[in-house]
Amino acid sequence: MLIAHLSDLHLFTERPETGQSRGDIAKIVENIIADLLTLSPLPDVVAISGDLADGGSEEDYQLIRHLLEPLPMPILAVPGNHDRREAMRRVLGNRLAGLEAGEFLQSRIDTHGVTLLGMDSVVEGEAKGALCNRRLAWLEKQLQHTQPVTFLALHHPPFMTGNPHWDPCSLIEGRERFREIISGLPIRILCGHIHQPLHTYWDGHYAGIAGSPAFQYNLVPGSMADPIPDEVPYCYPLHDCRPDGSVIVHLRHVAQAQV
Repeated sequence: MLIAHLSDLHLFTERPETGQSRGDIAKIVENIIADLLTLSPLPDVVAISGDLADGGSEEDYQLIRHLLEPLPMPILAVPGNHDRREAMRRVLGNRLAGLEAGEFLQSRIDTHGVTLLGMDSVVEGEAKGALCNRRLAWLEKQLQHTQPVTFLALHHPPFMTGNPHWDPCSLIEGRERFREIISGLPIRILCGHIHQPLHTYWDGHYAGIAGSPAFQYNLVPGSMADPIPDEVPYCYPLHDCRPDGSVIVHLRHVAQAQV
């Protein structure tokens, strides 16, 4: 069972909301999709942990749908702070696997002994994340019955990275209750938002932040410097779920041409 983890594509059709996304990001994402399709075996699932779009217009999601169309496997995706729920559901709803009805964009896939859950951690109009009581109750219900290996994707990291610029914009509201709900369970957390790859163990859970093909940072741990995009190599994680229940994380590098 192979899961490809992408995040923070920040695709746009007219102008970037952040002002930092690469002008050729559509071509870069096209290259990533082409690379995924060269893998043998192919990933069983592609998980995208938010910020698919940079501005969240319907045109942005139409572009995203077009770029994702060649992928034959299920795609689980959660929104990020630059996504817009209504437009994302309207355009991508029937393309995303396991997407449930309701206000929030939350998903579940069960396949090959693995459960993948997608949680909506967005606070509309804000960079920080939150999990309200309704979303946390959904998680509790989902965790009553899971496969031997469980992945949980959400945009905002629930842990502190030590970076004073990013930590105030991580998962703030609902973090402690979230920690309590998953305590003692073998949950593997997939996040984005930080635009710098990071792997850690948080309260006994593996947690991985994927980088971003749109723009990435290269901050030293503990740095007080302002985050500035840097020309660093891009890679996406491949989670290889083995029959014995272990998971090996491989990093797949994709060349990016200079803008």
